[in-house]
Amino acid sequence: MRGEGLKPGYKKTVVGVIPEDWVVRSLGELFSLKPGFAFSSKYFSIMGPILLTPGNFRLNGGLYFDGRNTKRYSGKYAPDMVFHNGDMLIVMTDLTPDCNLLGKPAFIQSDELILHNQRIGKLVIKRKDIDVGFLYCFLLSRQYLDLIKEKATGSTVRHTSNTSIYSVLILLPPLPEQTAIAAALSDTDVFIGALETLIAKKRAIKQAAMQQLLTGKTRLPGFAKSSGYKNTEVGVIPEDWGLCQLDNLTIRIGSGITPTGGERVYSLSGRPFIRSQNVGWGHLILDDLAHITDEIHYTFPSSEIEEGDVLLNITGASIGRTTLADIRIKGGNVNQHVCEIRTDQNKLNPKYLTYFLLSNNGQRQIDSYQAGGNRQGLNYNQIGSFYIAVPPRPEQTAIATVLSDMDDEIAALEHRLGKGQQIKQGMMQQLLTGKVRLVTPQEAEVAA
Repeated sequence: MRGEGLKPGYKKTVVGVIPEDWVVRSLGELFSLKPGFAFSSKYFSIMGPILLTPGNFRLNGGLYFDGRNTKRYSGKYAPDMVFHNGDMLIVMTDLTPDCNLLGKPAFIQSDELILHNQRIGKLVIKRKDIDVGFLYCFLLSRQYLDLIKEKATGSTVRHTSNTSIYSVLILLPPLPEQTAIAAALSDTDVFIGALETLIAKKRAIKQAAMQQLLTGKTRLPGFAKSSGYKNTEVGVIPEDWGLCQLDNLTIRIGSGITPTGGERVYSLSGRPFIRSQNVGWGHLILDDLAHITDEIHYTFPSSEIEEGDVLLNITGASIGRTTLADIRIKGGNVNQHVCEIRTDQNKLNPKYLTYFLLSNNGQRQIDSYQAGGNRQGLNYNQIGSFYIAVPPRPEQTAIATVLSDMDDEIAALEHRLGKGQQIKQGMMQQLLTGKVRLVTPQEAEVAA
């Protein structure tokens, strides 16, 4: 029903002002969720069908599969445990610290067999007046995802439920307008998808370059090829390269502490306080950066960060993530879960060391100290014992520069991707609320 002061063609509802020909529905009226199945971990494998997990969901929608995030299953399974192309899914359990995947949707689009585990819900549409593309767009909207996150239960592992999802309200246009909205947003997805594909390709090229350059299989122009190669603790390397344990190449290997009072003493400004969530795979993650006061900083000054320090996560699920400290966090501190490695720069370029620790050789040594593959923790003696392939100092710098240039190119593409995603979110806010109409009520009526 229209109220006073409303724009013609709009009405006031429990969720605000919407077009007169739109309706408010709960998600439970539109679909039901089929639960997944429990699969025994003893059959997790590198062979067999994919066992879909929340880790296969992209933050911006869709699925991806690579060696690091994909589980496979070698045990027995029934036909009803297999997804089919076109199935729409929702993440029901999220292991990420910020709950960023909870409630996220995706479609199955794969030639491989994919199994339905208990952390994933499968949508079963109840009505014929629903465009699944429109529904998918709504399930990617901030409005929906924020509500799901708000209602989540659990501490470290966060869960949503059928009840929570079913209770969310959706603004539903006539079917022709749903289709038009889905098509418009799909066009932005094509642009975003093309950028994501390009970024994935650039990352694969960089990974291959790391494997070649950090083992000396490929030598950069200007650096003489050695007369041969030699076998070492990190594999075959050029004869003119050295092999040293990290202790002999550094002036500090250590970490900090968590201040007394923990998060209660963090502030919005002051000294940057680096925790494991701030250390990514070759980059800093500073959108959740804590700070401490100078007074607290001076209680453990030995962990003060210098520009060029190599930061390595040494406990928990993120163990092995490594990056380089830059000017943004200079003068800050690390906590006990992050190790600072300060190289003797006459012997070892810190950027080269960062790439080496991220390489297969570096990660293999990190993994070797984790009993049973549980990745529980590293101590300073273990870190100091890492074997590092050491080219001549100028060649270290050249290798690091080539890889850094690749990182810069990837970062520029990721910036473009972020802008594209922002544009899509703005479009979603306008189109999914009816503030901008793609189909007039008259057109919708004719199409219906």
